[in-house]
Amino acid sequence: MDPELKRKIQRLQGYFNDLSPYLDMDTDALLGNKEKLASMERFFQLMADEAFDTNSAIAYELGNEIPESNRSTFIVLSDLGVLERNFAEKIAGSAGVRNAIIHDYEKLQKKKLIEDIKKFVELYKEYIKILINRFVQEK
Repeated sequence: MDPELKRKIQRLQGYFNDLSPYLDMDTDALLGNKEKLASMERFFQLMADEAFDTNSAIAYELGNEIPESNRSTFIVLSDLGVLERNFAEKIAGSAGVRNAIIHDYEKLQKKKLIEDIKKFVELYKEYIKILINRFVQEK
């Protein structure tokens, strides 16, 4: 396996671990603490960006494909047999949350954002396991 791909998966796992402490926090507590909310948002953005980059690297390595969008990086992995289609479609929605954080921040409803991040992080937990089993663990 490409050593850079392994590093990408390790970074992805690191961002997930950085985000994890915020997941058990009450939504109202996060809403009342700007620093913790900002940290949660930033770690989610970094994790999502790393996932899109990792997916693109896998798509190129396995299928010589370059996905058209962040969302499509998950769909391409489904087409290549790395992810189940239903799972890929669900986690692909995280691209919209990431984009809202980056591009439409002032319009965001923070409570919904927190709920969306928590929902998608559960999917990322499974996604990371899939990548580790497929690309990191020695066969």
